[in-house]
Amino acid sequence: MGRAPKPSAPKPSARRPTRLLLVTNMYPTPDRPQAGPFVARRVASLRARGVEVIVAGPSSYRRNSILRHLQIAWRALTARGPFDGVEAHPVYFAGVIGLMAARLRGRPLVAYAHGGDVADYALRGRFHGALAGTVVRRADAIVANSADTAGYVQRLGAVARVISPGVDMAIFHPLPDAATGRAALRERLGLPDGPLAVLIGSISERKGADVFAAAVVAAQGWSGAMLGDGPLAGTLAADHPTVLQHLPVAAEDVPAWMQAADVVVVPSRREPLGLAAVEALACGTVVVASAVGGLKEVVRDGENGLLVPPGEVPALAAALLRLADPALRERLAAAGPASVERHDSAAAAVKMAEVWAGLGVRA
Repeated sequence: MGRAPKPSAPKPSARRPTRLLLVTNMYPTPDRPQAGPFVARRVASLRARGVEVIVAGPSSYRRNSILRHLQIAWRALTARGPFDGVEAHPVYFAGVIGLMAARLRGRPLVAYAHGGDVADYALRGRFHGALAGTVVRRADAIVANSADTAGYVQRLGAVARVISPGVDMAIFHPLPDAATGRAALRERLGLPDGPLAVLIGSISERKGADVFAAAVVAAQGWSGAMLGDGPLAGTLAADHPTVLQHLPVAAEDVPAWMQAADVVVVPSRREPLGLAAVEALACGTVVVASAVGGLKEVVRDGENGLLVPPGEVPALAAALLRLADPALRERLAAAGPASVERHDSAAAAVKMAEVWAGLGVRA
């Protein structure tokens, strides 16, 4: 069966701005305000460019997945138009809903692959793979957050353009005086003096929180702190009581934790991009990361940070011991901000606008 003719977007009237329907199953809600921050930034970026965005997303994560997606589908399919296009985050399962909403209205669809959607969920079985494959082949444009993610999109039958979800470099930036500023931040945040490694994100096996905690304890002279929550929080608190744990903070407070650290560790066992690594490097903080997925595209071993094999406590501990050398930390940290300039949110917005322009929509 051939592909349906590409829908043409109407030319926005001079009397109204471009109007997009954004379909997503990852978005901040009152019960999970930390969910989908990159999608929230995308919405804010579009609105800053004068685009009117209607979000068809979850209102709560307390419902089970089926009910939550039915609610999203209802919002997407009944949203009042007119719309110039539909943007879906991520490809699976929001992209399935986005494809229906776009075809119902005869408008183009841009689907954004975030990694787990095409690398994990789409590969759980033939049914899921068929749906995800339909989205990537029928969408009018596919965007991926990394070359690693784009590889999974290609396996599903399409070619994705790689565009970073973007980091606000006005928020994530180096301290004017690193030594003085770091000391002041640690005092404010209640963090210890001396070499400090920080993990920011889910305290889970996938994110390697267990490896982080064990490695910090093994690396004599280092202290560790984890900013986040997750299924391993209780176990790690009992097994490694010297590693500090702090519940998630508001997005605007995250840069302070990165600026206060000597090293930000991203020990994920799988990672499609690794925004925490991008943000830390933008702050001029050294990153030690697992040599997996998109992290290998962000962290250049020996240039702006160190790469270690995933899941290996001795290797991570050894990397921290190497970074006890202030001169090495200073050299790697100095290379951080320039190495992630392509992830600037303003540049990402321009590239996304180019994708929409190719479909005849000004966004």
